[in-house]
Amino acid sequence: MLYSIKLYLTLSLCILCIEGVAQVNNIKASRNDFKLTLAVDGDNYYETDVKAGPYIVGPNVLQIYPTEKVLMEVEQEQGVIKSLKVVKKNENPTKTIDISFMQKTDGKKHQQMMLSIFNPFDMNLKYRANIFLMKGNKWEATDVLPIMRGISSYETWPDIIVTIALDQWELSPDVNDKNK
Repeated sequence: MLYSIKLYLTLSLCILCIEGVAQVNNIKASRNDFKLTLAVDGDNYYETDVKAGPYIVGPNVLQIYPTEKVLMEVEQEQGVIKSLKVVKKNENPTKTIDISFMQKTDGKKHQQMMLSIFNPFDMNLKYRANIFLMKGNKWEATDVLPIMRGISSYETWPDIIVTIALDQWELSPDVNDKNK
């Protein structure tokens, strides 16, 4: 009997350790170095070297660049977001936000920038966006709409955006709530 209990406890501990390692192995804390190239007009491009760095750059602040697609897993309690982490695989579809940021072009000419966000929650998702524009070389606040429960939202801008920071994430049951 004592042997069975020890064996059960040992196996349970091993399973917990394996699950913990699997969860840690799914975290994608930072991006690799890459060269960002954005079309400007038919003849010119904007290029910059993006250094390796974290996706989460502040308390619940996600920063992404054009061409990036991230899966952001959210820990929340009763609509209050407790933490965000970028993961490699969507192992928890009911709490993983799918985000991509792209440049749309016509040949080699810039058309628009597009941010796509899928809200997996049974509540509406609100957030704030700040964009870093190629022209002006500075951060600017921009308006975005809340994302209704269970659907994707698309935001577009005519400007060339070098990077975007998304923060003030909030879950809300009311569809009429306005973003901050």
